[in-house]
Amino acid sequence: SESFWDRHPQWREKTAILQDAHLDWRKLMNLADAECSVAVQKGVRALLERFDWDGVNLAELYFESLYGPSDPQRFTPMNETVRREFEQEAGFDPLELFRRDGPRHWERDRGAWRRFVDYRAGLAHRLQAQWIEALREWRPDLDLVLTNIDDRYDARMREFLGADAAGVLPLLDRFPFTFAIEDPAT
Repeated sequence: SESFWDRHPQWREKTAILQDAHLDWRKLMNLADAECSVAVQKGVRALLERFDWDGVNLAELYFESLYGPSDPQRFTPMNETVRREFEQEAGFDPLELFRRDGPRHWERDRGAWRRFVDYRAGLAHRLQAQWIEALREWRPDLDLVLTNIDDRYDARMREFLGADAAGVLPLLDRFPFTFAIEDPAT
């Protein structure tokens, strides 16, 4: 919500130019941060318990930018949590991928870029699993839908957004939910 965004600037998602990720009408939060995630989950759970819902749609639980690394002012996630976790795993800060004069710029070091693409898709998958599991625990009676952009029709969606439809499919063996594929804006 607007008030959550205003009250918690420390949890705002960051773009690759390290600006707060206020993209279009959305104000993105850093769900990879444990404290932020707990606070958001608390709010969502309260909302679910307040009304007699028949279902929940987890939509677009992946990242920005529709144009990938060529649009760093919209590219997420670049918060401290993600940067630190990736650097521990890969040995470099993913911001290096956006430094035009650096040796790891995404256009020059495709291996480094691919490593971050895979990390990012894995992070989106972990967040999706975490939210599905939480919602199933809180309200097993609800119809649960996970909406994911189609990265098979436009394969760039995995690279640009971290969307990985094939990676979601095994979650259907663990949790009951409907998997809805959304057409990419492209």
